[in-house]
Amino acid sequence: MEYDAIILGGGPGGYSTAIRLGQNGKKALLIEENRIGGECLNYGCIPSKAVIELADAVSYLKEMPGVSASVTIDLKKWQEWKWGMINKLTSGVEKLVASYGGEVAKGKGIIESSTSVKIGNETFNAKNIVVATGSIPSRIRGIDDVLYNKEILDVDHIPKSLIVIGGGYIGIELGTAFAKLGCEVTVVEMMAGILPGTDADLSKFVERRMNALGIKIFVGAKVEKVTKSDGYTVNLADGNVLRAELVLMTVGRQPNTQGFGLEKINPEMDGKFIKTDKRKRTSVSGVYAVGDVSGQPMLAHKAFYDAEIAAENISGKIAEVDYRAMPFVIYSDPEIATTGSKTDKFNNIPLATNGRALGMNYNQGVFRIYVDNDYVIKGGAFVAPRASELISEISLAVEAGLTSKDLGMTVHPHPTLSEGVKEAAEATYGKSLHYKSSR
Repeated sequence: MEYDAIILGGGPGGYSTAIRLGQNGKKALLIEENRIGGECLNYGCIPSKAVIELADAVSYLKEMPGVSASVTIDLKKWQEWKWGMINKLTSGVEKLVASYGGEVAKGKGIIESSTSVKIGNETFNAKNIVVATGSIPSRIRGIDDVLYNKEILDVDHIPKSLIVIGGGYIGIELGTAFAKLGCEVTVVEMMAGILPGTDADLSKFVERRMNALGIKIFVGAKVEKVTKSDGYTVNLADGNVLRAELVLMTVGRQPNTQGFGLEKINPEMDGKFIKTDKRKRTSVSGVYAVGDVSGQPMLAHKAFYDAEIAAENISGKIAEVDYRAMPFVIYSDPEIATTGSKTDKFNNIPLATNGRALGMNYNQGVFRIYVDNDYVIKGGAFVAPRASELISEISLAVEAGLTSKDLGMTVHPHPTLSEGVKEAAEATYGKSLHYKSSR
């Protein structure tokens, strides 16, 4: 049988391409060597947010004024629940692919040509190939036998102490979660501050919270050596010696381009990424690339979006990517969520002016909406609990070309965190109800 497309990789980019092609009446073969759902569903997005929710639930009552709470956590039982939840998601995805006429093949797919892929001794042919092989954790040469996101999310007990190498979003998210669960956490970041690439006036709220949780932070610190013997010893270049039960390495991710025959078709590369055009086509006719392997940002929702664009083009339509309102979320405490682009025209609305936030025992954060000189919304940045659930309103505003007055005149329910979005919009034209800006 010849397929309309063979998709290499069953993560968010791959499985969503298969589903979208099926919705368009096209026949897809989805090849996955390990678990359907890829890194995101099995070892990343979903389990990491599950442990963050657990940690938030534990710390919420402990820190609420007037409440005395003691919690016992059986992490082995929790892990059973977590994997049960993940298995429901992954089996649901596989059934969805099949419901749209797609097929799933388990095994290692190796590209033979721009129209054929082998699994073992069997060759499959297709009019198109979609590379959706995702990304893998970056490693530091000479530092071995440490934990990465996959291993730390499967621990069967809460470690007494944890050193996190890398103060980017993954390290900050997981380090904060384990600190809330009672672990002594130290974060080591080579750059001058945590969350490199994030505006310092946003990340400062997260750093304050981490300090309040007792997390030790070393910035501008280079790791020279990690030794495992009855726990771990981490030697820093400045002479500091750190010790902990476990070490978590979170120094970024890199596209997965090795081990599946990509060199046989030799697509044009953009650094370590496969280069694609706005239609997600590579330089090789009939070959597409989506998700992490095809360029920044390496986000699951970007992979979902890429997949739809690729599927539309494979189906004979014309569709192009437009990343102007691509949200980015850091599930820190408080969460940081951004979308769109920045301008010089904005006013900050402090989280402390939001009644719902104060009722949740939160007062550190900010709401910010960026507009142009005509008050057209160009982007936004929120530092707040559940900022991840609020940012899509701004993405929609950017996509629709709405003005800040459109948002400001939209009735938001009270009391809610979303009122901060409304007030940030009002602040751009000097009419915020609960906060008078001096800017």
